[in-house]
Amino acid sequence: MSARSDLLDLLKRLLSLPTAPFHENFVSSFLCEELKRAGIDFQVDSYGNIIAERGEGETSLACVAHMDHPGFEIVEVRGDRAEAEWFGGVGAGYFVKARVVIYDRLSGAVRARGTVEKIWQTPQGRVEKMTLRIKGSVAGGDFGTWDLVPFRQRDEMIYTKGADDLVGCAVILCALKELKKRGIQSGLRGIFTRAEEQGFIGTLGMIQSGFLPASTRIISVETSKALPGIVLGRGPVIRLGDRTSMFHHQMVIFMDHVARELQREERRFVFQRRVMDGGTCEATPYQLKGHITGGIAVPLHNYHNQGRKRLGPEAVHIRDVEWAVRFLVEMVLRMDDFELPTQEILKRFENSWQKYGGRLQQKLKG
Repeated sequence: MSARSDLLDLLKRLLSLPTAPFHENFVSSFLCEELKRAGIDFQVDSYGNIIAERGEGETSLACVAHMDHPGFEIVEVRGDRAEAEWFGGVGAGYFVKARVVIYDRLSGAVRARGTVEKIWQTPQGRVEKMTLRIKGSVAGGDFGTWDLVPFRQRDEMIYTKGADDLVGCAVILCALKELKKRGIQSGLRGIFTRAEEQGFIGTLGMIQSGFLPASTRIISVETSKALPGIVLGRGPVIRLGDRTSMFHHQMVIFMDHVARELQREERRFVFQRRVMDGGTCEATPYQLKGHITGGIAVPLHNYHNQGRKRLGPEAVHIRDVEWAVRFLVEMVLRMDDFELPTQEILKRFENSWQKYGGRLQQKLKG
């Protein structure tokens, strides 16, 4: 099989799995099995986050992606009606009469389908509860998502019920496998977190536990809403910031340097740069705790399944996913030179000052 065929096979198997905040066990099991097969060491922390490691000694870089996607949990069943708690940010206008699918919490099998009849919102307008009319048998603790296509490929586009952020998980997993294949002791951690859509719960657990040293640099790898100026198929995005914060200048300078060097070596490689402020990503809570952070974004169509007028599958371009993997591997390979691009810019500024600074001390010619 070609590298693209392998990637498509991985995406099909991963994206077809059910997931929702606090119900990531099927995705988690899949990722753990893939890591075992690849011979990559990993551990699962007390919050259910997966930490995969490549290399020996102190790790300087950690790449993070989350295993959940907006969804709900059944809390009460009365005949053909069920009450559910909703997790994640989706506009209220998309809910009423929307079709849902409900999975068995233990097996992951489809237990029922249904439609949304009523929603409850917080004072801030965020949906938190809903009533479903269901066809089938469900129980409290079962979970669900919108009833959308698990996986479909059309030309170079991938359509799915939830690319955010299983595609990010796939990018990190593929990078770890590529480093393993090359026999590179990389010093990279791949981190797969839980319940990001409900407020970075898994990430906050890791931060509270102090698992990562303050010196660890963080890269959020996430699908992110394609905004004006960003085009699907024109490469991964160096994320300058998100809705909440701007990322560390040294990381942005380093990422830009690596991307341009890679482009010189491989002319087909393309990348984009933008503040991706369609949402907040996992880099922000780490940055607020003092880590040097940055982000790679795979441009996303129909963010959180929100189409122009109705719910629809999320979509990504396969080339953006391929190049995101390549870009991440290249950053790992060049991480020892992390300080160099910033130093070169500072040197240029100092040279300019040395050459022209004295002219400012001369009297203006009248």
